[in-house]
Amino acid sequence: MSGRRMSSDVELVSMRSDASESTAEAFPTFYQRSNNGNNRGTSTSGEFDRRKGPVELRQPPRLTDEDLGDDRVEYVPMPERKKLGYFSTAALIVSKMIGTGVFAKPSVVLMNCGGRGVALFLWVACGLMSLAGLLIYVELGITLPFSGAEVVYVEECYPRPKYLAVIVIAWLFILLTHFAGNTIAFAKLILQAFEPGEANPDYRLQKFLALCLLTAVCLLHIFSRNMGIVVNNMLAAYKVGLVVFIILVGFAAMGGARGKGATSDEPYGMVNWDNAMATKTMTMWEYSNAILGVLWAYTGWENANYVLSEVRRPRGNESKVFKVAAFSSIGLITVLYVLANVAYFTVLSDKELASGGEMVAAKFFIKVFGEGWFIERGFKVLVALSIMGNFISSTYGLARVKQEIAKLRILPFSKFFARQSHYDTPVGALVLHWFIAAAFIIFTPPNKDDAAYNLITDLFIYGQNWMIIVVSLGVVCLRYRRTGPARWEPHMLPWRVLLTVIGVYVPLNLFIIVLTWWPPMSQPTSGIPTFVTPGVATGIIVAGFIYWVIFAKIMPWLGYHIDSQPDELVDGSRIVTYKRYKTGFAEKASVWWGKYMTLKKRRD
Repeated sequence: MSGRRMSSDVELVSMRSDASESTAEAFPTFYQRSNNGNNRGTSTSGEFDRRKGPVELRQPPRLTDEDLGDDRVEYVPMPERKKLGYFSTAALIVSKMIGTGVFAKPSVVLMNCGGRGVALFLWVACGLMSLAGLLIYVELGITLPFSGAEVVYVEECYPRPKYLAVIVIAWLFILLTHFAGNTIAFAKLILQAFEPGEANPDYRLQKFLALCLLTAVCLLHIFSRNMGIVVNNMLAAYKVGLVVFIILVGFAAMGGARGKGATSDEPYGMVNWDNAMATKTMTMWEYSNAILGVLWAYTGWENANYVLSEVRRPRGNESKVFKVAAFSSIGLITVLYVLANVAYFTVLSDKELASGGEMVAAKFFIKVFGEGWFIERGFKVLVALSIMGNFISSTYGLARVKQEIAKLRILPFSKFFARQSHYDTPVGALVLHWFIAAAFIIFTPPNKDDAAYNLITDLFIYGQNWMIIVVSLGVVCLRYRRTGPARWEPHMLPWRVLLTVIGVYVPLNLFIIVLTWWPPMSQPTSGIPTFVTPGVATGIIVAGFIYWVIFAKIMPWLGYHIDSQPDELVDGSRIVTYKRYKTGFAEKASVWWGKYMTLKKRRD
């Protein structure tokens, strides 16, 4: 497939043994469409034989070649051999999930939940909660195997009111899903490595280094897709190894080995588990902080859905790579997180965990290996590398989603943001990602005691919870929108089981949202009021609704119209067709302006 102009009703059929090898690679056997467009989006894979028949997804009205003119934008399908395999797909998920959470959040969780037993329960429960979300996303990923995740899903599940759901989700995604907080955490650790005694380095330098990391990662993904994947794979393996090392040290402490940094009067080893089930009564606001901290550590399980067009589809079992990578990653991370917390709780006492200063992993290594150059400087660099890997992985996926948003033509300058570079990378979306993340880095308050980092991460969790709720309820809409043989059926689980998962998962996310609004007994010492996180995120949702009123109601009323139609290729890529036209007031204003400019030129 080349970038040449294609007819809007081009026939794209799956290629089998009678096709050439290169064509078969470009068009795996997943979707078939007839030349009249009636089967667009209909699955023909043998993987779905248990259905009563093929399910035809929503079909937007087609635009003719005469309508389109020069407005068509084409995206060349990616050959199958260049797509992500099992390891690279799993590495995208693992690297995004392991960032700072497992190294920094255990102490925050313990201080806010009241006891070790409750803390471990939260780490297990949030792992299961993430698995529930993954089950829903995998079902949708099999049905709609395109990059874009939430944006693609709500567009399909909520066709009416037109544009409303996708615009609100797009606003949340663009403004809150950028992981700028991780660049600030990276910068702080690097500065602390050079000044070990400084708990709060100069925030201007933190911002500068954060912007440097943001720029370097965006340039990496602009100029070389393959290099970005290789670097991410290496860092994913490194991070798993680092967490495994912490777990092994914890097991050694449980077996009786005593750390060099532990004094004779300090509790160490199994003695720290004597009162493990003792709990203190905490406020609802504190519990919400604990839950948000754990959920932040689990963030990233959906990363494969963001790049699904680039995941390999083995013939006959097209979703195998996607499913194996997704479920193996969430299982591995849940086990690693729980065991890492067991290691921390074995080495450190409650008093040490609750004390300020160093992150919990640093306290852990200080007590095990004693004070030294490695702990004061080297360990901070190791954790900073973990954060960098998280940001590389997240940027790779987020840029693909933002490109899908731009393809829908619902943003200003959409044609630029949807642009694909000659390096086969989403350069326009990466530019958009850079500007939003840079704005958050520059305008967030000083990062004293990680206040800015916590603010940005909590904003993301709040926004993601709303997106997850909308997507999960969208599955119900997708199921009951049609009846009879055309009704949508899940691919892995019986519908009643999936509905039960949704029935538990959605209220849990709503409960977390309610908790974030719950007022604390006293204002936090960071100086940032507790209502800022839910207030800002809710404001973005309201702004998205206002934008929808302007885009979908006021502008058409004035005569400005945009008809867009994403035309899905068999490999998950899209050819976006759209037409801009004016009627009524807009047409008259355009004619008047044209006449005015013509007269002005004549006078000149």
